[in-house]
Amino acid sequence: MTDLTVEVYDTTLRDGAQQEGMNLSVADKMTIAPLLDQLGVGVIEGGWPGAVPKDTEFFQLVAKELSFTNAKFAAFGMTRRAGSTAAADPQVRALLDSEAPIVTLVAKTDIRHAERALRVSPDENLRMIEETVAFLVDEGRRVVLDAEHFFDGYRFDADYSLRCLLAAEAAGASSLVLCDTNGGMLPDDITRIVTDIRARTTAALGIHAHNDSGCAVANSLAAVDAGATHVQGCVNGYGERTGNADLIAVAANLELKRGATALAPGSLAESTRIAHAIAEVTNIAPFARQPYVGASAFAHKAGLHASAIKVDPDLYQHTDPAHVGNDMRMLVSEMAGRASIELKGKELGYDLSGQSDLLRRVTERVKHAEAAGYTYDAADASFDLLLRSELGTLDRYWSVEEWRVRVSSDPGDPTEAGAEAVLKLRAGGDRHLVVGEGNGPVNALDHALRTALAKVYPEIARFELTDFKVRIMDASHGTDAITRVLVTTIDTETGRSWVTVGVGPNVIEASWEALTDAFYYGLATLEVAPTP
Repeated sequence: MTDLTVEVYDTTLRDGAQQEGMNLSVADKMTIAPLLDQLGVGVIEGGWPGAVPKDTEFFQLVAKELSFTNAKFAAFGMTRRAGSTAAADPQVRALLDSEAPIVTLVAKTDIRHAERALRVSPDENLRMIEETVAFLVDEGRRVVLDAEHFFDGYRFDADYSLRCLLAAEAAGASSLVLCDTNGGMLPDDITRIVTDIRARTTAALGIHAHNDSGCAVANSLAAVDAGATHVQGCVNGYGERTGNADLIAVAANLELKRGATALAPGSLAESTRIAHAIAEVTNIAPFARQPYVGASAFAHKAGLHASAIKVDPDLYQHTDPAHVGNDMRMLVSEMAGRASIELKGKELGYDLSGQSDLLRRVTERVKHAEAAGYTYDAADASFDLLLRSELGTLDRYWSVEEWRVRVSSDPGDPTEAGAEAVLKLRAGGDRHLVVGEGNGPVNALDHALRTALAKVYPEIARFELTDFKVRIMDASHGTDAITRVLVTTIDTETGRSWVTVGVGPNVIEASWEALTDAFYYGLATLEVAPTP
C-alpha cells in the first residue's frame, strides 16, 4: 500500500463540536482551524453556514482573515428541500455564499430515513441528491457526498442505497463518503460492503465512522483496505455520543503501519502538540491513554519493562514516539526537549540556536512547570514571558505587596452577590492602594489592577479579557485539587489576542497569575517602557 494517498478530511469543527459538553465559540474555531492546517489534513470542514448563525459568522471571518497552507476549506449542508429547487433553496444558497471551495452535502441513503424522517418518496429523495449536487458543481464547487446511514441502509435495501450513490456520481460528486452514522458496524461489515460498492462505481469512496461499537478507527482502516481513499474523523475522537474516528490515530496508522500518504509531509510529528493544543481550546482534558498522542501512550513503569528498554526501547514500543511528536516517559530525551524549545522560541521570534545552556535551563524549567500543572501548548504568551525571564529581558512593570479578595452575598437575595479586592502595589515610583469591586473575585481583581495601573500604563485600557477556562488538575483531590486557569486577552485596537496560564491551589490564585501575566505580556509586546 506504499503508493496509496488518502485524503484526510477533518470534521472537528462541525461533527466533533456536537460532543456533549462542547460549545465552540467563533473565536475557538478561529484558533483551532490553523492548528488543523498545521496537522496537515487535506480538508477542514468548518460547519453549517446558513443553518447555524455562529458558523455563518465563522465562514465570513475565515474568508477575510485565514489562509491555509495544507488544507482546503469545506462547508457542510443538506440537499435541497422537497418540492423546491436547489437554486431557490436558501440553505443551498448559503453554502455558495460561504465561499468555501468544497461543499459537503449530507443525503439520506437509507430508504427508511427518506420515507420516515424526510417524509419524501424514494424518487424525490434521489432527485434532491442529483439536482443539488449538479447545481453546486455547475457553480464551480467540488462536492463531497456524505451518504448518511449508508451501511444500515445498504443492509436493509442495498439497491436503493446504491442508487443514491450513483445519482450523486452522475451529477458530478467528487467523493462518495459512506457513513456509519449509528456507529454499529464491525470491520468485516465495512470490508464486505465497501468492496461491493467499489466494484459498482468508479467514483472515489470515503468513510465516515462513528465509535459506538468501539471500532471507528478499525472501521476506517478496513474501508481504506477495501478501496476507500478519503477518511473523515475528528481530532481526539471528538463527536456526539461516543465520538467519531480519532483522525490522528487513523492517519498515524496509515502512515506508520501501511506506508500510505495521509498528512502533509512532516506534519505527523506535530500530532501530539496539536492534539493537546486543541484540547486546551475545547477545555476538555486530554485522554492520557489516547493512542499515539496520550501522555501514557509511551509511558513505562519500572521493572521488567525498564530493564528491557535500557537495552532497546523498541522492545516495548510499537513505534518510535518521535514519529508523532510524543515522548517515552521514562527516558525523556533531553535533546528532543531542547529542540522543541528552540522551535517554539523561533515561532515566537527568538533565535535560540547555539545557546545550549539557555535551552537546558528553559527545558528543565518547562518540565518542572508542567509537572506542577502548567501547560504552554495553548498559552504562548506565558511561554514568551518565561523565555524573556531566562534571557534577562523581562521588564519589571510593577511589584505587588499584597492582595486579598472578599466575596459576600445577600441571604435574602442570592442574585445580589459581589466581590471586593484590595490591592497594594508599587508602580511609576509610587505606592498604590486600591479597592476593586466586581461580580466575582476575578472580576474584582481585574478592576483593582486596572485602577492601580491606569495612570502609569494607560495602554492597559486596550486589554480586554475575552475568555476564561478553568480545569481541575486532579479531580480525586476534590476541593483541594490544583487548579489551572487559561485566560484569553485581546488588544481592542489591533485585534491581536493572546493566552496566559496560571496554576494554584485555588481558582483565585491561579486566575491572578494568569491575569497579571496577560497584562505583563501585553505591555511587553507593545514595548512600553517600564516605570516600576
